Amino acid sequence: MGTAYVVDQNGNSHELAFKSGGTLMELLHEHDMVRAECGGMKICATCHVFVDSEWYQTIGAADENECEMLDGTGDYKAGRSRLSCQIELSDELDGIKFELAPEL
Repeated sequence: MGTAYVVDQNGNSHELAFKSGGTLMELLHEHDMVRAECGGMKICATCHVFVDSEWYQTIGAADENECEMLDGTGDYKAGRSRLSCQIELSDELDGIKFELAPEL
């Protein structure tokens, strides 16, 4: 079990409990926090998040395809932007902090 700390688009803070094995997008979608229109296929960016810099190295950088998708959002932040569908939840991510990007 782990806990993810998220700030939504209105500045409200949330604590979300998770089990290892799914993706951050799935967790956010379960709580109606992202639309996740493509279901995790990296083609819509409706699950865009800004990962706190202290956690960015832990989850790793986005690949080339993900970077292209993020760059097209107009809200890309180098060293922080990720698609939550590409972040696998694990015990190592217990305590992860991030913000939801503006909705597309």
